[in-house]
Amino acid sequence: MAYALGYTGLGVGATRFGAAVMLDLLGGHSTPRTRTRMVGTKPFPFPPEPARSMAVGLTTWSLDRADRHDGRRNLWLRTLDRLGLGFDS
Repeated sequence: MAYALGYTGLGVGATRFGAAVMLDLLGGHSTPRTRTRMVGTKPFPFPPEPARSMAVGLTTWSLDRADRHDGRRNLWLRTLDRLGLGFDS
């Protein structure tokens, strides 16, 4: 069994790419997909519970607030952007 995760709403294309990478890796194939930096490096570690739930809740609240305030991003969203974890898709 294998799984891929970490998608932030980029749609079917990202899901299909993730599945293709996973199949290449499981098959032991070296392909242009498996040689990308994104595949070859470890991701930013996801925090454990309960910090994860709090971070997700704060992010959801912040995105909703930005939607209601003409896209103005609060400190939390700007920090995520600076860390390369932004939600600008």
